[in-house]
Amino acid sequence: MILIATVLSTLSAFAQNDSRWALQAGFGEVTMLENDYDDGQRYVPENQGNSIYLTADYYLTQRIALTGGLAFEQQGLFTYYSDGIGLKKVNMLGAVAGLKYYFFPEKWAFQPHIGGAVYTNVLNLGHHRGESHVVLEQGYPDSHGMLSYDVSCPAVSVSPQIGVDIHLLSSLSLCIDYDFRFGLWGRNKSLLRYTDGPLTGQIDGMDERNHRKGISIGLKMDFPVKPVSANAKNNLLWLLYCWISGNA
Repeated sequence: MILIATVLSTLSAFAQNDSRWALQAGFGEVTMLENDYDDGQRYVPENQGNSIYLTADYYLTQRIALTGGLAFEQQGLFTYYSDGIGLKKVNMLGAVAGLKYYFFPEKWAFQPHIGGAVYTNVLNLGHHRGESHVVLEQGYPDSHGMLSYDVSCPAVSVSPQIGVDIHLLSSLSLCIDYDFRFGLWGRNKSLLRYTDGPLTGQIDGMDERNHRKGISIGLKMDFPVKPVSANAKNNLLWLLYCWISGNA
């Protein structure tokens, strides 16, 4: 909350100087890289996770923007056997800061960009070990197993990014982003031993270095807010209107 208040107060100061800035919020999915277990364990599909974020952009120039805010990520272990993201969930939360470069003039409806960011995390640092009885919901429904884990989330992740902002209105954009997050020093290790069902006695293992790819969707509001004009030609709604009129 302190970080958000600081960002908002800083942006308010920028706004008084007629600077351009924006607030963006969204959610997405992360996919872990395939695990490294190779000592006779069966192949298990990649684990999944969820992410949400709230960030602010400040434009240094028309095409270069600084970005910063908060990001929450929830990773799952053995997603393949779960109706959700995993038989066990691991949370991460921290600040994110980065830089974006936009290619096209501001008036264009589509704004592709590249950039990079650094994600920090304050949850589940160090080794967190445990065991729990689990019920498989997918793959082999209603089978039971013993899940043991040794989780150590990275304190820092670095991430190259690509994305596109699509102007829905003059100051409101739909944002689609893809990134690849390299977790530094983090690792998720887990073993699943089946205690009944068709795989009784079988053990599946995972050893992930916490490198993951992510895709997200969000909304961004630019400030100062521009009035919506019937003659505006730099947004998706205007393009759709032209397309529909041309095919009427």
